[in-house]
Amino acid sequence: MRNASKGLKVTSLLTGFVLSLGLAGCGTPTQIDRIESRSAPVSFQTYAWGTEALSGESGAPAQLVELDAELRQVVGALMLARGYRQVQGADNAQMVVDYQIAIVEEEFAGDPKDESWDAQFDSNAQRGVVELPARTGAPRVTLSVGIGPQHGMPIWGGSATKLMVRPEDKNERQRILNNAVGELLRDLPPAA
Repeated sequence: MRNASKGLKVTSLLTGFVLSLGLAGCGTPTQIDRIESRSAPVSFQTYAWGTEALSGESGAPAQLVELDAELRQVVGALMLARGYRQVQGADNAQMVVDYQIAIVEEEFAGDPKDESWDAQFDSNAQRGVVELPARTGAPRVTLSVGIGPQHGMPIWGGSATKLMVRPEDKNERQRILNNAVGELLRDLPPAA
């Protein structure tokens, strides 16, 4: 009986340890800000991209060009799964998909000789106290997606921000983009 009790304690400790490691690996939550449309959703079947894809010729960094292509693939797959058909040219589409994606490097610095420089980040800070975001060393990916009429306000979409711990890991990027786009477009109905 005594050995069974020890085995149970060790198993419980190991389970707790593995669970805490799994939760620690989840990282920071994705910040989601969805569009609260004031107009009634409309049914449609076709869409076109309202934003040109980034390319190396545009002068954009390679990492951003890669994320841009991956975001277009994720949104396109979600649209296809819901029965929408992509057409060429916004004039031929019932709805337009616009998007933006950015990578923000998390680097912050202060100037101990110039308190006014630090105060620009937190004007309510006490003298000598500066409240800057935590340094993580990892980039923050911010994306926005909007679906709506060509010259109107978006009906579905929003913006999402997520700290990307391993930006070189394609699987992590894919998981983050899938989750963010799925959440932003969760109210998008199936094609009519």
